[in-house]
Amino acid sequence: MSVSDELVQRVHDDWKKRGFPYYPTDENWRNHIYKQLVSFKRDTLVDRRIKVIGQSAHGLNLAWSFMEHAWGIKCGKMNTPIEIWENEEHLKKGLAKILSGTFFPKKLPHKITESDMRSMLRRYSGTQMVSNFRPTAAAALYDIFVDKDSPLEGTEAGTVWDPSMGYGGRLLGAIAAGVNYIGTDPCVPTYEGLKQIRDAYGHSHKSYVLLKQGSETYTPTEESLDFVFTSPPYFGWEAYGDEPEQSSIKFDTSDMWKEHFLKKTIANAYHGLKTGKYLALNVANTKQYKTFEEDTVALAKEVGFEHADTWWLALSTQQGGSAVSTLDGDVIEKKQKQKYMGEYVRPDIPGRKFEPTFIFKK
Repeated sequence: MSVSDELVQRVHDDWKKRGFPYYPTDENWRNHIYKQLVSFKRDTLVDRRIKVIGQSAHGLNLAWSFMEHAWGIKCGKMNTPIEIWENEEHLKKGLAKILSGTFFPKKLPHKITESDMRSMLRRYSGTQMVSNFRPTAAAALYDIFVDKDSPLEGTEAGTVWDPSMGYGGRLLGAIAAGVNYIGTDPCVPTYEGLKQIRDAYGHSHKSYVLLKQGSETYTPTEESLDFVFTSPPYFGWEAYGDEPEQSSIKFDTSDMWKEHFLKKTIANAYHGLKTGKYLALNVANTKQYKTFEEDTVALAKEVGFEHADTWWLALSTQQGGSAVSTLDGDVIEKKQKQKYMGEYVRPDIPGRKFEPTFIFKK
């Protein structure tokens, strides 16, 4: 069903007046989302039998609400949501799809929400937004691998190091899980957002050390860490910032990046971890880096780790047919089929996609 150009123009102009549909930043909204995150029963996500951590978005929007700059960060040659917002032709095309119910659920002009707009701007053809780690999945991993304060069991909360903090998903996970947190990240606006998250929601009786530096330059105190866990940057794919400390700017070939950033970070984790404790790395092979998983495991072994286990993070729960239409009306094969090329074979569960989190023991 086509929509008149006049209607599309009117809706476009209304939204431009309202401004970019960032997540809310008011305290009441944030506190409400935080309560939902903390009260969420994380054990419902964890299947210890097949080592799977399920999907739940609780708290993700809270992290994003502190990271407005993330909407403008480039992934390879893809457009950012901000670029779509600033391009009248693209924005009108996206709005027309919402108004006509093509690709997105059909909405009347006055019923289009900020959430609808964010979804459209993220999913518009040729667009990609940087990713954030789900706080519930991070907290679930901390639950599995890190001691908590328990007078009953005589344990104290352990300390985790997150080498590439990113947009606050793992920091919020650490707060929700009640562990002490050390994080490193060189990106200035990201660091500012992380400090705001810590100051708003960190527990007074826990420690949250946030360091504005790359993980390859941070040497933790020897045998001081109970767990190291991160999702490292994918060489050169997400342009997190233009700081000279950004790993893909500092080490501008993939071989240099692998040796001086990834391997050095893993070596720093080995140095800092207590004997018998674990490093967890969430990585996945991509078109841009086809052997990221295999290289990561090989580097960890070179440093001295033993590859002890692999946990699987659920990425998608879409069910149904295998074809979807894009915003431009093309019909494409849905990505749910596990056409996976690489050494580490995914769990075979219909309609679900998985990424490995490799567990290494010191």
